[in-house]
Amino acid sequence: MSSEWFVDLYDEFRMRTGFGSVSAEQTSKEVDFLCDVLALDAGSKVLDLFCGAGRHAIELARRGCSVTGVELNARYAELARQAAPASADFLVGDVRHVDFGTGFDAAIIMFHSFGYFSDSEDRAVLEKIHHALRPGGRFLIEILNRDWLLANFSERKESIVDGITVVETRQFDPLTSRNNFRIERHSADGVVVKEGSWRLYSPHEMKNFLEAIGFQFLSAYSNLDKAPLERDTRLMRLLFQSVRP
Repeated sequence: MSSEWFVDLYDEFRMRTGFGSVSAEQTSKEVDFLCDVLALDAGSKVLDLFCGAGRHAIELARRGCSVTGVELNARYAELARQAAPASADFLVGDVRHVDFGTGFDAAIIMFHSFGYFSDSEDRAVLEKIHHALRPGGRFLIEILNRDWLLANFSERKESIVDGITVVETRQFDPLTSRNNFRIERHSADGVVVKEGSWRLYSPHEMKNFLEAIGFQFLSAYSNLDKAPLERDTRLMRLLFQSVRP
């Protein structure tokens, strides 16, 4: 398995059946939440990393924000450009290497789009975000809670998705906190295989990670209604603020 496994993972099928299937109503609720906790107004400068086809970036731009989205998949970024207002710009490239500038009022990572890289590279991306934010700028990261996943861990899952049989097998490595997976999509055209190794973080680990970089922890939420994070929260939303020495 390549260390760049995530390049192959995100194809048309994953977009169509994953983030591409999220309703406009749900996206609007998520952006309501973002505007609230990030204190965004018309004119706010927002950085959206791993932005996909621009689901959040487009809605933020429609509300008057100036948005820079960064996405590795050129097809996804082009779809975002086609649908976005002029106040949204999309950069194609790897977030580890793209220069996305500075002076942002807020930054977001949504839909569990983190943990693709090594620990040191993950940290380097978070350091870039800290540098990109103005002093006092806010950062919201929405990712799976490792503690929830382990409590609900299944080594095999089979489902029918868009008429295709999808079989996923998983193996969790407690020494690296990585979920090593293999996905097989069975259809009349044959079998498509996707493999990867996703780094998962516990709430306290991500909090300590970001505080060591220079972020100030503000809050942790379990849902869009801002209920506090709990042990059995699946998708955690952690809010931080950039602090300069």
